[in-house]
Amino acid sequence: MGEPGYRYAWWRRLSLWLLLVLSPSLAAAVELEVRELRDDPPVAEVLAGLHDARLLPPRDRPYLKQPTRSVQWWRVAARGPVAAGDRPQLLLRSPYLYRVEAWAPGAAQPTRHALYGDDADMRHAHRALVVDLPGGIPPGEVVWLRVEGRHGVVSPVSVEPLDQVLRDDLAYMGWRSLVFTTLLVLTILGLAFWGGTGERSYAYFSAMLACAIGYLATMGGDLRWIPGSDALFASGPRVNRIFGGLGIICSNLFIASYLALYRNAPVLNRFVHVGTAVAAATAAGSLFTEATVLRWTGNFALLYSAVVLLLAATVLSVRGVRAARVVLASWSPLMVFCGLAAAEMMGLWVGPTWLEEGLAAAFVLASLLLALGLSDKLLQLRRDRDLASRQATMDPVTKILNRHGIEERLFKEVEEARARGDTLSIAFVDLDRFKEINDRHGHAVGDQCLRIVCWRLRNQLRRGDMLGRYGGDEFLVVLPGHDAPSALAVAERMRVSVHCRPLAMPEASIAASLSIGVAELAPGESMSSLFERADTALYASKAAGRNRATAAAPPEGQWTT
Repeated sequence: MGEPGYRYAWWRRLSLWLLLVLSPSLAAAVELEVRELRDDPPVAEVLAGLHDARLLPPRDRPYLKQPTRSVQWWRVAARGPVAAGDRPQLLLRSPYLYRVEAWAPGAAQPTRHALYGDDADMRHAHRALVVDLPGGIPPGEVVWLRVEGRHGVVSPVSVEPLDQVLRDDLAYMGWRSLVFTTLLVLTILGLAFWGGTGERSYAYFSAMLACAIGYLATMGGDLRWIPGSDALFASGPRVNRIFGGLGIICSNLFIASYLALYRNAPVLNRFVHVGTAVAAATAAGSLFTEATVLRWTGNFALLYSAVVLLLAATVLSVRGVRAARVVLASWSPLMVFCGLAAAEMMGLWVGPTWLEEGLAAAFVLASLLLALGLSDKLLQLRRDRDLASRQATMDPVTKILNRHGIEERLFKEVEEARARGDTLSIAFVDLDRFKEINDRHGHAVGDQCLRIVCWRLRNQLRRGDMLGRYGGDEFLVVLPGHDAPSALAVAERMRVSVHCRPLAMPEASIAASLSIGVAELAPGESMSSLFERADTALYASKAAGRNRATAAAPPEGQWTT
């Protein structure tokens, strides 16, 4: 009974957390009317209502956005009374670089709010600037906001009870921690893959994620707890634009490298270079100026690159390129959200309140899917390298080790035998009169003869013994743990297995025999001496009439009993 109860409690906690994340405001919405005064007259005149006639018409939705003026006033009114009992709070979401002075109803002095610096309120999450309304908003009263900061970020305005604000703050901090932890882990994995493989696409992937972390953190104020962050991030959009420009550059390089556009779609690759160049110019220009034109060039580079990369991924997906399908699945949601955010920054529309977190979620989703795609690419690289390694040491006709492969294995076995003080022997095996078989029946039959001989030889070997084609009609057998007499016995079994019955094929049935020379490794003997003795024993078998196995004499200078 205890375990199911624990399981249900765990699911209830998880469900509550998801509900908090997915529902930014569970309280009944307070209808607000937001109007702007595009001027900065004296405070007393504004509070006295002397400039009410100059207020612009109310917006369809309550939000702040002032891309044309550095300082101006906003009036926030409720379409119904807001009681003070629930301790209502005025929220300005996604405030970015806005610095706000707020006059609550009945307040003699303003309260100051900002993400960075002395006016930052660390009691609340950085998702919003929170203005306390101790007396609520009585009928006929308004909240006046004097806002400093000129940029295109949309800041939605709402009024919520304090309890709801605190719950949403908690859910928001959990969500942002999940976002940045995921991106950071994937960045480290990308660097590890790059260090292990040297593949540049992994380096571009990690750099892209690092720029995404920087962009999201500077936009959202996640780094405001760092001492001196206000001097770096609150002075203007420069750092954010640099991160954005570098992020576009890295993402373009990553996708172009991952899809091999230089080879698969060279024309589209040149179009990608255009977007990369514009992004580079934006990042470089942001080092020296905060001109508004850089906001336009940066957003243009983002939208242009997104369209070109999605077009390239679509074209290659139709061609059956697997990596392109990964890009299409992962990149499409991210590019949609980036495009919507860029369009909002450019003043083309006003998005929903969850657009910022939708962008962060799209970053995480795209990063996870791309990481899976890169892992698949890493596995394919390993498979290709393993295949190339096998092919480099494999004889294409018989599918056994070639000369390089068998010599490499022999070298290792010799070293181990010397280290253990163990015996080791080798056998040179020659297929008698193989040239006559080739001349009479053709090379296809000759190749089939070699394959049949290999099958019969391997059937006579133990696990750990090795067989390789040394060249032409000659094979090398490595016999660890065998002295000369036992190696000669193995050689005799191999000879009998080939000679006992013809090599049967559809094209012919050919009687075959083997000549074999066996040599045991002597203490201190070199491999060249071992080869020479085995080769001498092989030719002794041939000279004696073929179809026999001969053991080599000990090397000169060795004592025998």
